[in-house]
Amino acid sequence: MALIIEEGTISNERIVLSKPLSLPEGTEVRVQIEPVDTAVSDDENQDKDSNESEDFANLPCFGMWADREDMRDSVEWLRKEREKWQQRFTRPE
Repeated sequence: MALIIEEGTISNERIVLSKPLSLPEGTEVRVQIEPVDTAVSDDENQDKDSNESEDFANLPCFGMWADREDMRDSVEWLRKEREKWQQRFTRPE
């Protein structure tokens, strides 16, 4: 069965979902509670995005093609690669 993620609120010690679930009555489910932090400011979101960018830049694979002469002009390199994809494959005789 596919994972279903829905949001809701707590009311009188019960979880009230924002919309009904499309599961048959009596279906057993596993519930994982994750409070939604609605008070996160735009500044905090920007800080999080900045940290994620820094984390990405620190990956060992980041910049691994920097020394490749054939990829100096990435747009030209990609254009040539795409041209190869459009050519029909011919069997050697």
